[in-house]
Amino acid sequence: MGASREEGGGSHSGRYSAGDLRAIGFQGVSAHDAPEKVLKDLFAWVESFATESINWYTREKVSKARWSRFLRLAAVSCFTLGTVTPVVAVGMGWSKESIWGYGLIGLGACCLAIDRVCGFSSSWMRYVSTAISLNRRLLTFQASWPRIEARVARNPHADEFSDAVQELVDFVDGFAMLMETETLAWVSEFQNHVLQLETGTTPALPSRSQ
Repeated sequence: MGASREEGGGSHSGRYSAGDLRAIGFQGVSAHDAPEKVLKDLFAWVESFATESINWYTREKVSKARWSRFLRLAAVSCFTLGTVTPVVAVGMGWSKESIWGYGLIGLGACCLAIDRVCGFSSSWMRYVSTAISLNRRLLTFQASWPRIEARVARNPHADEFSDAVQELVDFVDGFAMLMETETLAWVSEFQNHVLQLETGTTPALPSRSQ
């Protein structure tokens, strides 16, 4: 499932209490603060937002991975047992019990269907790739930030300050775009699954020959 975001206060406490990725409130800066301090506060807020977002994906992928592995392992086990059961039953002279093999194969198919409809495997892979992309983007920006701060410290004029703030804005925008792309992928996947379920449970009416 994609990360939902809600408005929150400045405190980080309980940000994950509902399982959602909530917003980090910004306390604001004073107009009398020096440009270096303003940039430092802005960077701390942006870095906190990015770190919390990455941590959300890293944490949420654990439960998705656990369910994906369980359902996939259960499906493989059921398919294997369902294939072997009729052979063993016939070999042991228990022909009537061979029908259990079909039940096990059906159970394995149910496990795969649950995984597909709930999106455990797809969400796991999507969360991992998104976390890696977000982390790479954050590390690159963290490495380049000292250069931006030094540039403003050497020339603390309005233009340099504005350029530094714009780089922060561009980073947040690109960072949020990656998260939005992941969320839209989840929405599209969920809508497709709902459509498949509706199509599968509503049989088409037979055509009547004239």
